Amino acid sequence: MNTPIRYSFGADEHLFAEVSDSMSLEAFFKGMAVTRAVEHMALNGVLDVCLANASFQIRFDPDRIAPQTLLDAVKSAEAGAVAERSLHTRIIEIPVLYNDPWTHETLMRFRDRHQDPSATDLEYAARINGLADVEAFIEAHSGAPWFVSMVGFVAGLPFMFQMVERERQLQVP
Repeated sequence: MNTPIRYSFGADEHLFAEVSDSMSLEAFFKGMAVTRAVEHMALNGVLDVCLANASFQIRFDPDRIAPQTLLDAVKSAEAGAVAERSLHTRIIEIPVLYNDPWTHETLMRFRDRHQDPSATDLEYAARINGLADVEAFIEAHSGAPWFVSMVGFVAGLPFMFQMVERERQLQVP
């Protein structure tokens, strides 16, 4: 990924960095490399470094580090950052129920707000991913491991990449 990162300031205390227009493992690992390099710099005035899937944000104290000084330092970190292609992590197996009565009951309560009120979540997910039916979706969903890159917005909501070729990755809004 040789595309330069796009930087912008948010209010007086945030530097936002857009690594890519779309989420990908490549963008995630590039952002991780840059944010780790910034953390190792231990810049006076940097308060938080927050990595996301295709971006990162740095909260800083402008009384301790000038915005342009921070931007120059982060660009320097970007120039020297090398994205790792492996992680020290752990594997956690999570049982998944498909078509269980509890999820189905909840699903039916919110039909009027569903993307397609005439279909179940599984039917909708199979269709928008170009799969033949629910069974094909379940096989694609459970047939390969997933990498959780971050948890956010709602407690326990994982942002995940399926460890398959990009064209086989499932996407569901």
